[in-house]
Amino acid sequence: MSKKSKKAKDQGTYALCITVGLMLGLGLGPLMGSVLITMMVGAALGGLAGYFFTQRANRRKPPHSR
Repeated sequence: MSKKSKKAKDQGTYALCITVGLMLGLGLGPLMGSVLITMMVGAALGGLAGYFFTQRANRRKPPHSR
């Protein structure tokens, strides 16, 4: 996998996670009383989830020991 395609894959993961966080914050906003705060918290949590997923996928697997 080239560096360019790996970077595009990581950016797509971040975008998906942040978008899901924003939509979740928008949906829960009226229940919590503040749409803006819940959207910001959702975006932050989405960014953290995106970071977690990309770092987990980029970790190198250790060689098999015999």
